[in-house]
Amino acid sequence: MGSKSAPFENQRSIALSSEATTRHREQRQQQTQALAHLDCLRGVAPDTLARLAACATLRAFTPGSIIVNERRPLAFLMLILKGSVSLTLRDRAGHEVLIGILERGDCLGVATLFGDRFRGATARAETVCYLVQIRLADVQAILSSAPELERALRQIYQQRLVESTLGRVPLFSRLSPVERIHIARALRPMQYGRGAIVLQQGVTGDALYIVMSGQVVVEQNGQAIAYLEEGDFFGEMSLLTRQPHNADVRALTPVEALALPAQNLEDLLESQPELALQLREVVEQRKASSRAIQSDVERQAQLAAMLEHGLRRGTHILVRDLSLCKPGCKICEDACASRHGSSRIHFSDLMLNGMEIADACRQCRVGAECVEACPEDAIVWNDSGALVITEACTGCGECVPACPYDAVHLTPVAAAHQSPLWELWRQWQRWRKPVIHLETAHQPHQRAHKCDLCHGYNDLACVSACPTGALRLAPVEEVFPL
Repeated sequence: MGSKSAPFENQRSIALSSEATTRHREQRQQQTQALAHLDCLRGVAPDTLARLAACATLRAFTPGSIIVNERRPLAFLMLILKGSVSLTLRDRAGHEVLIGILERGDCLGVATLFGDRFRGATARAETVCYLVQIRLADVQAILSSAPELERALRQIYQQRLVESTLGRVPLFSRLSPVERIHIARALRPMQYGRGAIVLQQGVTGDALYIVMSGQVVVEQNGQAIAYLEEGDFFGEMSLLTRQPHNADVRALTPVEALALPAQNLEDLLESQPELALQLREVVEQRKASSRAIQSDVERQAQLAAMLEHGLRRGTHILVRDLSLCKPGCKICEDACASRHGSSRIHFSDLMLNGMEIADACRQCRVGAECVEACPEDAIVWNDSGALVITEACTGCGECVPACPYDAVHLTPVAAAHQSPLWELWRQWQRWRKPVIHLETAHQPHQRAHKCDLCHGYNDLACVSACPTGALRLAPVEEVFPL
């Protein structure tokens, strides 16, 4: 009896399987059509939308929920299907600024998608929200064969970058999002290579410049008098006084800037008297600061040391309090060498504001010379903002002379423990490819070696080993406030 019913059971299973397949296909078509109606994906090919839909997960958020925190990079591209999301960040003065309200068709996560690890915003659900969530790794895999998707998302990224840059400038952060969008339409994007003169002393200005990314130094008659970075602006003195620039502005790193033409600035100040007053206050403060540094030999020396040693290239630097450190103590360096095979930090009596600065990688946020020099793209940023040398390193040594702070060295492979799981990885490699003889396969005999803030560990070996608490990782603003 059972043998006779088997064909019918098989037919039923096939029918159910076919029905499930049909339902799944219809569901995927509905998901693809839903994505096609989102403004942020307008013009994207249907097959690309289908690939996105295949990776998508639907998320729901109640009013007041934090969707994204500006202190943590977002690992997903999030597309708003329904609801309102507020986007806020903190300006240079620490005040919360509303960048805008995002509605259906907007998206989150494009900044992280295009490698902007050091800029973030907080996204909060203002109403009940439904969002489509897609892992950035999946999106990146699709981008390589979907140029129309990359163009669409990059355009949003550029727009969001301009809006967030304006929001971070205290001068503009008090304006409404609509007023900042009006300003953004008049801005001209500018790019400058390392060492390029952005503004020249003695030349009459024609625009106000806002640093979107990178770092510049202001030099008067060859002497550094100020240092500016993301969210700062310059060029206003010449526009307000109608006199030539009284200093050069030189790019320390590759710089992306926004130029607001003089006429647009003049129109803005006429319509915003309070803004005009704030700008003139900034001018007076900068004049006073310039006079102060020119008459303060110690401050000049500190600024020169900060520039020479790249102390503001990253977000934190290792410092130690010599009043808590015994003379000749090298416990921290020994702990580093014990963990990594050779010490990645050293001290050479560089003092700044009462703290001794460690000779170590600065974890440069923008224009890292070692990253630019590496032919294998083996130096990458991790989620904590540290530069990490990966297994792609061939030991070519191009990064060593590229680093202006002598923070990268070559060490024998055996001495460079890449992570706590290094030996386990090596064993797995031997098991996975037993036919390959390691002694005959091409293996680099040396690798680049630098401080990566103990990537792969839960602590910093040097800081944990210090018995007196003399050594710590300090914010750069504390060491050299601007």
